[in-house]
Amino acid sequence: MKIAKILAAAAAGAALLAPVLCALPAQATTAQGVPVKEVPAPHDGGTFSRDIAGGGTTTVSAAPFAAQVSFDAAGTNVQCTGSLIAASWVITAKHCNSTSLRSVRLGTSYLGAGGAVRKVAGRYPAPAGDVLLLKLATPYYGSYVGLSGSFPATGTTARVYGWGYQSKGSGAMSYYLKAADVSVVWQGVDNYGGPSVRTRSESGHTLDGDSGGPLVVNGKLAGVLSTSDILPAPNPSSYTGYYNDHASVVRNLAWITSVSGVRGS
Repeated sequence: MKIAKILAAAAAGAALLAPVLCALPAQATTAQGVPVKEVPAPHDGGTFSRDIAGGGTTTVSAAPFAAQVSFDAAGTNVQCTGSLIAASWVITAKHCNSTSLRSVRLGTSYLGAGGAVRKVAGRYPAPAGDVLLLKLATPYYGSYVGLSGSFPATGTTARVYGWGYQSKGSGAMSYYLKAADVSVVWQGVDNYGGPSVRTRSESGHTLDGDSGGPLVVNGKLAGVLSTSDILPAPNPSSYTGYYNDHASVVRNLAWITSVSGVRGS
């Protein structure tokens, strides 16, 4: 559910070619056979986002800060995921930014149903990096996720959350909140050239349906999902060994604090 770009590497996955706005190929790889990444394009109005293939269903009690970012006032046209970081602030990915982005649904495990809907009063894209802050028109006094004040070490275990596709190309988002385990690999680059936390998928892989979704390390928000490797077709039964880039929270923390007043710890 998005407009996709393809980034292909010219040498060892490093030198980027010009992106193409088109349907993603079934098995896009570099010359060395490494899957290239899905990079959702910044745009105004289309449908896009990211999700978890594999992993497992969970409830909002496991991630009470998880937010559904919707492109309508009713909170039913969900296209991205976010995280509640304060009563009036949700963080998501900048490539989700659009004049059609109208509301956020909070406090529910179910896609487009239950919980509470808050209209978005303002959208604040980061000057660098794939980060977007949403100011809610009415505060939501739920559970917030703290912002990580340090970059996670290589090998650290982490967890991602989101709603969406069960497999690449399935065309329908998951009705239930899903979660998957990942591990931190190193610092990478997000969709806007900003610093990212690069992770390796362990029990599930992010796909269409969860852009801007939380990367949680030791109970703190360390990143928001920006790009993911494209899965080969047919999708593998094991979702390990694929990589994701999450826009780094700590590398954008000074700006986040200046806009929202929320500090890291």
